[in-house]
Amino acid sequence: MHNPSIMQRAARIKLLVLDVDGVLTDGRVVYDDQGREIKFFDVRDGHGLKLLQRGGVEVAWLSGRGSEANRVRAKELGVERLIEKCLVKLPALRELMASCQVMPEQVAYMGDDLIDLPAMAAVGLALAPADAQPQARAVAHWVCRAPGGRGAVREACELILRANGAWKEVTERYL
Repeated sequence: MHNPSIMQRAARIKLLVLDVDGVLTDGRVVYDDQGREIKFFDVRDGHGLKLLQRGGVEVAWLSGRGSEANRVRAKELGVERLIEKCLVKLPALRELMASCQVMPEQVAYMGDDLIDLPAMAAVGLALAPADAQPQARAVAHWVCRAPGGRGAVREACELILRANGAWKEVTERYL
């Protein structure tokens, strides 16, 4: 069972914003012999995002890098709000909140590195993968047990869905 304070924060979430490299992926960038970028995304994280969307929570990705792999995966998961090449994330986060018509306390942000710290400090629920940089873990309200690209996003999705009471509804089709 999670800390009641974390559950209260998670119950208010209407928008989950995720960094990509180091959160949705393990942070590695691999190039093939043609110079094409290859990234590894966890299918369970992806399923968690689909469950979260079914539970009425919007999902957005905010990445410091641009990548065709990001765009392909976002499209596959129905993530329509993908902001790339964003090296100063707080203004972009504020624009996202305005366009989604949510208050900071209704937003969760998962980040793993220094570039994410201002965005993490500006939301109601700051999250970090287990292998995030120490500074990101220190700012986070909740640190996942799993590392980035290996289940951290799924944990965050389940936390939010359990806290807002939608978990049973979004999973009953599988039981």
